[in-house]
Amino acid sequence: MILTLLAAAPKGPLDTWSPTLLALFALLLPLIALLIILAFTVDSRRLSAAISVIFTLAAVVCALLVVAIEIAHPIHLERNATFLQLLTGQTGSASEFLLQWGVLADPLAAVMLIAVTLTSLLVQVYALAFIRREDGPVRFFSVLLFATFAMTGVTLSTSYFEMLLFFGLVTLSTYLMVGYWWQREEAAAAAARAFVLSLAGDLALLAGIAYIFFRFGELNFQTLATQYTGGKVSANGLFIMSILVFLGAAAKSAQFPLHAWLPGSAQAPAPAAALLHSAGAALCGVYLLARAYALFHASPRALALLAIAGGLTAVLGVLWALFQENLKRAIAYTTMSELGLMVLALGIGAYGASIFEVFAHAWPKALLFLAAGVIIRELRTERLAEMGGLWRRMPLTGWVMLIAVAAGAGIPPFSTFWSKDAMLSKALALRSPIAIILITAVTFLGAMALVRIFRLAFTGETARRRRFEPERIRDAGGRIATAMVILAIPCTAAGIRGIRGRTDPIAFVTFPGVTVSNSHFVAAGIIAAAAVLGAGIAWVIYARPRPVVALEPVRRAMAEGLFVERAYHFGAAGLLMPASRAAGWIEQRVDATVDLVADSVAFAGQPRRWLPDVRPRQLVIGLLAGMVVLATVTMMLAGRVIGKVG
Repeated sequence: MILTLLAAAPKGPLDTWSPTLLALFALLLPLIALLIILAFTVDSRRLSAAISVIFTLAAVVCALLVVAIEIAHPIHLERNATFLQLLTGQTGSASEFLLQWGVLADPLAAVMLIAVTLTSLLVQVYALAFIRREDGPVRFFSVLLFATFAMTGVTLSTSYFEMLLFFGLVTLSTYLMVGYWWQREEAAAAAARAFVLSLAGDLALLAGIAYIFFRFGELNFQTLATQYTGGKVSANGLFIMSILVFLGAAAKSAQFPLHAWLPGSAQAPAPAAALLHSAGAALCGVYLLARAYALFHASPRALALLAIAGGLTAVLGVLWALFQENLKRAIAYTTMSELGLMVLALGIGAYGASIFEVFAHAWPKALLFLAAGVIIRELRTERLAEMGGLWRRMPLTGWVMLIAVAAGAGIPPFSTFWSKDAMLSKALALRSPIAIILITAVTFLGAMALVRIFRLAFTGETARRRRFEPERIRDAGGRIATAMVILAIPCTAAGIRGIRGRTDPIAFVTFPGVTVSNSHFVAAGIIAAAAVLGAGIAWVIYARPRPVVALEPVRRAMAEGLFVERAYHFGAAGLLMPASRAAGWIEQRVDATVDLVADSVAFAGQPRRWLPDVRPRQLVIGLLAGMVVLATVTMMLAGRVIGKVG
């Protein structure tokens, strides 16, 4: 009877609106805003900023509607449009290649879409007051809109080809954000490093896509999901495909040793860094792994690769964060550790928990970078040793950063506590001691690293420096304070799992054949104890940090990330520079040869120019010399031929 009444009830908007159309609007709105700014309002700072914020707000509304529709009706709809068809004249899968473009609206895309658009909106509100006239606000908002469009495109991609296209745009937007202050040598170098590493990952992804297409003749994610286990490709072939796709994702998600660009991304302005580390380029790689998870799920060795790479990245990232003296770089290394945890969770089959961590981690990370931007602007330094005593002078910034630290550390009931609880629950269900130890240790050390940052910046006494007056420090206000306070809300409530069913974040995003990692009291107790214990130990240790001289070499090596970045630098200097010089030498010789041939042809083609200048004696001597050389070469070749015949 109840079902009959429900069927006869009038349909509401969520039953009739198309999630695909709304997702398409969310994708195109940032691009439309960018085109309007470049075409009409590029000379107006305020109007350009207003257009950027308004269009991004509209994209957020579309994303919220997509989430609401997917909660009510999780069966998604995708539409693909063929925009180019290549006829190769070959047979088999290479005879016809269709390039399609579509928009995908499903629970996975909906979760990531709301994270990207809402974070971008709050970052832009923050930037209204943070980016000053001399920083080029129109250029900054244009870059943010371009990055939002690229990241939204990754989220809504329906095929590997479309994903590769938007990955390239993400690479470009990352370069533009990291190198925004191009006048600074460090920023330019960091941008170049990010571009090269990301481009190398894109090339690996391209190779993987080519291999997938020529073995399956298909690039659509959902179509391929049912073909990996069909026996068309051997286990080794699936593993090779997984490695290539993983390399493309690892370069974006800063998995060791392709992480070298992430600490340098701290050179970006604070709002741009917040977008990069919370819901931007750093998470695009994890999203690719989640979207292509059917490939990894079909290969046990590929899942082991994810678990090993993720675990190693998580441990190294949090250890390097503990020894980092630069505020933004320390936060960046904690991002690396969280990204490693997400990949580790995918490797052990905690699919929903990994995506939950992506969502829960975005808010505290963005808030940490925004608060760091306020601190650095007021103190005019990024060194933690030159900070301290800010709680009395910046209470609002102190409170929101404390909330962000608690949320990022996994302290209950803040956001990442629930996602880390879900990951550990899966590890306990699998009875994997290595995964249990890794997740617990990273939670413990991560809490130490984040509390260390807060302790050194906000407690104690403000360091005295020349030409710096601590009395002039002012707390955040206006749009900056508004953006940070709004971000503090999801830091507190984004991870709560009080309602079961489709509204539960873990059960909302699932993968066929992978059991839901429901939390239980043992996992929750371990995570809570590890986070609180790590925070308490860090609060005591870093009250009065006293450097130990004997450990100085270790501290320096850890602060430098075991010199991996320097290794990349020396490798580039040792390999790329000689290759560049060789290419330059070849280019000069080839160019000179081409010029000589061209000049000779032109010279010979105009006999009226050179015949009057040629003297008979010179002509006769040249002809005789040419005949002698020709005769000598002829006799030598003839002698060799006769010798072989004889």
